[in-house]
Amino acid sequence: MKRIVVLGGSGFFGGAVVERLRSDGARPLVGSRRGGGDSRVDAEDPESIRRELRPGDVVVDAAGPFQDRSPALLDAAIGTGFDLIDISDSLEYALKVWSRRSEIAPAGIRVLTACSSVSAVTAALVRWSGIAKPVRVGVCLVPATRFTANAGAAASLLRSVGAPVRVRRGGRLVVRPGWRESRVFAMPAPLLSRRAYLCESADAVLLPEVWPSLADVDFFVDSNVPGLDAILRAAARWSGLRRSIDRLQSWGLAAARLAGAQTGGLAVDVEGEGERVRVALVAPRTGHYSAALPAAAAARALAETRFQESGLIPPDRHIDAQSLLDRFDALGIAVYRARSGDSWARISQSWTSSAPRSL
Repeated sequence: MKRIVVLGGSGFFGGAVVERLRSDGARPLVGSRRGGGDSRVDAEDPESIRRELRPGDVVVDAAGPFQDRSPALLDAAIGTGFDLIDISDSLEYALKVWSRRSEIAPAGIRVLTACSSVSAVTAALVRWSGIAKPVRVGVCLVPATRFTANAGAAASLLRSVGAPVRVRRGGRLVVRPGWRESRVFAMPAPLLSRRAYLCESADAVLLPEVWPSLADVDFFVDSNVPGLDAILRAAARWSGLRRSIDRLQSWGLAAARLAGAQTGGLAVDVEGEGERVRVALVAPRTGHYSAALPAAAAARALAETRFQESGLIPPDRHIDAQSLLDRFDALGIAVYRARSGDSWARISQSWTSSAPRSL
């Protein structure tokens, strides 16, 4: 079995990846730039990467936030010859990775970018809609904030508040003001109707790689903390308030952990020619594991040489749909589907998919 090294494995989401790997019987190594893990490695420091990572390793990159990350780790993966999985949600980072596609395949490695809620899980939700040629996809994230509020996630969210964000409209990336546009999503109980606000996401780049028919891809977030959406909506218009939120972020995180909701969810609204289907997952207390499951499953499959594809892997092929459903079910995460005008129905545990069955 190959070595699995989780960079950022002592952080919130990296720790969740480590926990899922250990629960599956793997023995991942924890890499941290601050020490305290199994190895001291900084994903932005080529020297430490060369010192700590080996050819043939399976590296999970959870060292976010990714918005300002350089391609240093990807450069090393190509040059050294180790497989690389990241849990980035950043559109900019996705563009950096996909621009290197022609270099990744000849290196004989596997690279899985956005192997997390964005975009592996959202791709699975779109696949479960049953619409073969989707034209529009709207994604809504409702985090279980009481359990998921952390500095990395907050930094990622705040990058979109009041800033220009890129979304896919009319078959191309366009710029819109973040957190200014909103949309109401219908979700299963107990989440029900949710007004969420426009943010930037890697889905706008990665989902069209799977479904070229997609003209529009939008990503919306409901903070799931009483009163916080209104504050962020105001901050999107007034820069002074926006700066105050940055300064008081630690207090805001504490408040979110105290007052945030215990149940979260992720939904897609998928439209094709003459059809519309909604698919959503609902997770009481365990929602943050949905971000870790795809990377943990893919890392173990790579380490056990069960992952048969190579090169840059599209997000719908990071994990088999049936395996993902089984893992969600084991954690109490339910997946529902509803056609336009119909009620929500839980998706059967006998889903079939063209994704790689080895996972």
